[in-house]
Amino acid sequence: MRTTTIKLILPLLALPAASLLGQDAAIDTLALRAHTYFLSHDLLEGRATASRGERLASAYIVAQCRALGLGPVNTEFIQTVPLEEALVLETTDLVAAAPGGEIRFGYPADFIPNVGTASTLVDFGGATVFVSDSKTVAGGGLGELDVAGKVAVTLGPFRGAAADTLTARGAAGMIHLVGDEGAYQLYARSRGATRLYHREADVRSSFLPELPSVLAGPRIARALLEGRSPTALPWTVAVHVALEQRPVDAANVACVLPGADPARRDTAIVFTAHYDHLGIGTPDESGDSLYNGFSDNAAGVAMLLAIARSLAGDRSAPLDYSAVFLFLSGEERGLLGSDYYVAHPMWPLERTAAVVNLDAGAPPAPPTSWHLAGVDSTGLGAIAIGIAAEHGWDIATSSARPNSDYYPFAREGVPALFIIPGPAPYEGLTADSSKALRRRWDHYHQPDDEWAEDFPFSGLARYAGYALRIAREIDAGALGN
Repeated sequence: MRTTTIKLILPLLALPAASLLGQDAAIDTLALRAHTYFLSHDLLEGRATASRGERLASAYIVAQCRALGLGPVNTEFIQTVPLEEALVLETTDLVAAAPGGEIRFGYPADFIPNVGTASTLVDFGGATVFVSDSKTVAGGGLGELDVAGKVAVTLGPFRGAAADTLTARGAAGMIHLVGDEGAYQLYARSRGATRLYHREADVRSSFLPELPSVLAGPRIARALLEGRSPTALPWTVAVHVALEQRPVDAANVACVLPGADPARRDTAIVFTAHYDHLGIGTPDESGDSLYNGFSDNAAGVAMLLAIARSLAGDRSAPLDYSAVFLFLSGEERGLLGSDYYVAHPMWPLERTAAVVNLDAGAPPAPPTSWHLAGVDSTGLGAIAIGIAAEHGWDIATSSARPNSDYYPFAREGVPALFIIPGPAPYEGLTADSSKALRRRWDHYHQPDDEWAEDFPFSGLARYAGYALRIAREIDAGALGN
């Protein structure tokens, strides 16, 4: 496998830098390699939110910002994010009762409490009612179905408008059925044994549901739904959530490259990437329990630092706007760092021209297609689409949703874009070769998402170069600011 992969990437290594990037050859792949090596090292223990490993990562990021000549934002590099940590205890259980008897299900083998807050990580129960999936509920598919005081049983996770609809109609809680064992285990590993939420109750959450909810694996899915009509479930359920709680602090990191134009430098283009990951969790088949988070999101942090290096070193074409590089904590736990930042902005939101977010893994070769999330009427999406058209890249678009740290900014009316490498074959490679590269390197939320000596960084260089080109277009007035 290793030999085959090397053969696949050799043609890429022969391409000139400008061809690999498609726009800005100033992205230093050696810097990308070095930053990801440190940030995904075992010594950082997976950079779990509010952990020692995350604190080491934050110190490294501050040191790199200082080395590049970047300054603090509002006199500070660090923004403390006060959180509450709740350890889910093994006495947590779910009991389902029907006329024929009851079944007791255990945590974490059968179900896990979803992410939540002090008001939703609580016991709940009631008669069950099947409400299909998020799209159906958000689209008005409940009709006259009575969910008041009942536990809504859903297929797949519920977010946004769907959960809001159930809350408004008086549901007591939610059970999200995950029928595939592999998918359920991925959720269980990603959530871990603890839940985090803001200590300040007035910080608005973009991600955390307003209803108590659990994610249920295949055993519960079979018991609740097998042989039943979709709306009339005979079960009543009682969920008991046992917690041990303590206050903890996480940290956002921010640094700024002041703009060259005194009349415009009070406005900033903000680059965002989260630097937390999953820490130490459920071991994989090899016994590895350390989730290094190379592609998610040491790669994003490295790209931001490489963009900062490029801008700070290019005295011939400095930005007129300031550039803020914002490294956020708690993304893996429900956009905690970005929600807190938006509630307590270090740089005023009204003087934030745009946000460009990098958090979509590490493409192992230069992408030729992209998905742009957050495309709206502000014109930011149109800038990115225009740049892609210049290079013949394919583009898919979607509106903003709470799947990464750009969303809280978009929610508050700040133009914000999430750049995601698309599915098309990589530059210079066939579809089969591209799929082979993805299989070799894509280990999303797995312990083997690790740094490797032979990982090809040309894809990350293009990814970062694309973001940098978008920022330059914004600075040139393409948004009309």
